[in-house]
Amino acid sequence: MGSEPFSYWVPGTEERQIRIFISHRYEGDSELYDGVIAALKSQGHAIQDMSLTRADRLRGRRGGKRPKTEIQAEVAARIYTSDLLIAPSRPGTSRSDWVTWEVSTAAVGYSVPILFVSQPNTQNMTRLVREISNLSLPHAVAQRDAGDVVRKALQLVDGRPTWDMRQRETDPTKRYRGPPEAALSQVMTRFPFRARLAQNETPKTPTKRRSFFQNLLRRKPNNEEDLGSAP
Repeated sequence: MGSEPFSYWVPGTEERQIRIFISHRYEGDSELYDGVIAALKSQGHAIQDMSLTRADRLRGRRGGKRPKTEIQAEVAARIYTSDLLIAPSRPGTSRSDWVTWEVSTAAVGYSVPILFVSQPNTQNMTRLVREISNLSLPHAVAQRDAGDVVRKALQLVDGRPTWDMRQRETDPTKRYRGPPEAALSQVMTRFPFRARLAQNETPKTPTKRRSFFQNLLRRKPNNEEDLGSAP
């Protein structure tokens, strides 16, 4: 958790941290994953990383492998409480069941904006991007460049969120339709909404390391396999 003092966040009265879920393949996309988060933070933006790590996927009861539906329930809860989903965009991505499911869950199920990050020299719109575009769902396509990713990410989430997501329904005339209650409760216990600035914390001045992240994001992954979040 770090030494940073915990700061409770009250919806509607102050800005909170931006919650981002990144759909990625662990072996080939660590540079993109780390670069996106680092680029946003380097420019003074407070980010909560909602992505599911490899350890989260493999940690089952009694050390066993987690059932796919259990993983999906947790992913759904993480995406539901996120402000933005970042996903890869290149030919063949739509053949990844996990990427397609995560993007569909975010965009179609929960109306979470999608930021697609394209490969260098990719001119044609990929099938997954085209399908989201045809439905007029909130999305954007960024080049594999830190500046472009940061700019378009902030445009999609409006940069300064002050709102909450509905987690239950107390009105007896309405019904809550979201991720499983148990999974949502576990995610919110582990990742509560955080105020943009922790107690006694001052905004960090952007450093001159931005060019490093730009170079990091411009690198082409060594492995050209389809991207996805499956182990």
